[in-house]
Amino acid sequence: MKYLSPLFVVLLAAVNTQAATPNLAAIRPTGAQRGNEVELVLSGARLGDAKEILYYQPGVQTVSITKVDDNSVKAKLKIAADAPLGLHDIRIRTATGVSELKSFSVGNLKEINEVEPNNDFKAPQAIAMNVTVNGVADNEDVDYFVVEAKKGERISVEVEGIRLGIVEFDPYVAILNTKRFELASNDDAALIYRDGFASTLAPEDGKYIIQVRESAYAGNGSCLYRLHVGNFPRASAMVPSGGKPGETVSVRWIGDPAGEATTKVTLPAKFEYDFGLTRSDDKGFSPYPNMFRLTNLGNVVEQEPNDAQTNATPFTAPMAVNGVIEKPGDVDQYVFKAEKGQTFDVHCYARRLRSPLDPVMYLGKKGAGAAVGADDAIGPDSYFRYQIPETGEYVIWVQDHLNKGGADYFYRIEVTPAAPALSISPPPEYIMLGTGVMALAVPKGNRQ
Repeated sequence: MKYLSPLFVVLLAAVNTQAATPNLAAIRPTGAQRGNEVELVLSGARLGDAKEILYYQPGVQTVSITKVDDNSVKAKLKIAADAPLGLHDIRIRTATGVSELKSFSVGNLKEINEVEPNNDFKAPQAIAMNVTVNGVADNEDVDYFVVEAKKGERISVEVEGIRLGIVEFDPYVAILNTKRFELASNDDAALIYRDGFASTLAPEDGKYIIQVRESAYAGNGSCLYRLHVGNFPRASAMVPSGGKPGETVSVRWIGDPAGEATTKVTLPAKFEYDFGLTRSDDKGFSPYPNMFRLTNLGNVVEQEPNDAQTNATPFTAPMAVNGVIEKPGDVDQYVFKAEKGQTFDVHCYARRLRSPLDPVMYLGKKGAGAAVGADDAIGPDSYFRYQIPETGEYVIWVQDHLNKGGADYFYRIEVTPAAPALSISPPPEYIMLGTGVMALAVPKGNRQ
């Protein structure tokens, strides 16, 4: 009998395991309206013996799975009327293994399809308000849609492209009047990665044109998108952006053209990973949630003016302070009392909550300069640990790295006592929002 080395046996087993593992490459259609049943085709490799679909968010269940061939199946899903809006993660379990993670989008609007040709501004595809259009941004393709609106009516659009995780796709979206004057446009919104959203109030009764394309006109047949068009609210920021599980918090929604709004929100009683809040009003729901941190910290919201130590917003640590760098050059300051020997961890959450702010943060004794500071400690966000050298009042201040600012440059600073902690990190699983050398790889749970 020929001898096989242990290393060869291990490698052979690994190859055999990989050959048997199911591969989920595509889900079509890429989304559906909640409150309905939908039939999906799930394709890839080694899927013919599918046993079940695994879900990571509530509100979706499998009605049936039918084999198409060895590499694809049809699945009928039932989506609850209150299923969370946005991306739902799924896997297929077969007789030989479990597939990688893919995402399926759940919306709140009626689903329709793009109808070509619609690349002539003067001959756009007519659609009703409050629909989701499933389309394709091909090479040098510009898709136009026309809606009707009354004066003062909100027109909101949001496009899902890169978030669908199919190919490297950077969509651009705009709202124009019939004279081709651009009323609102967006590309690479921080809130939703490289996807875009835009909102405006109709200046007069009439028709309005929605434009969708790949930002560099370099699309292809795999650049699928879901375009949400309607009267729904779309806030680009909220303050505070975190709260205690089970408590009711007042959230100020920022960035909607109809104006700011404050709503009371009761948070889940237990911690939920990948949690977000969805804005709604009498006109509908935002298509996608805003990220929101569930922590055991209380909230303090900045009180303007607070751009100097003399008018810094007071708080008592441990606490989370929340605010907005509202304009270029703005600096927000907070003051708290601390005892000698206390050690604090200070985290600024901005990009991690999908804010456009690139924060730089400092801490120092009141009346003195900075004793410690940080920039880009965790991605673009700031973090430091500081031991208090003497009892007294201390000031934390934050600003944008390039001294930028705006109505949606929100942040959350969490000040907590340093404490021993055990962190167990399994190998990360990356969801590819696009493919290729420049693909955006995002760990599961960090995509809202």
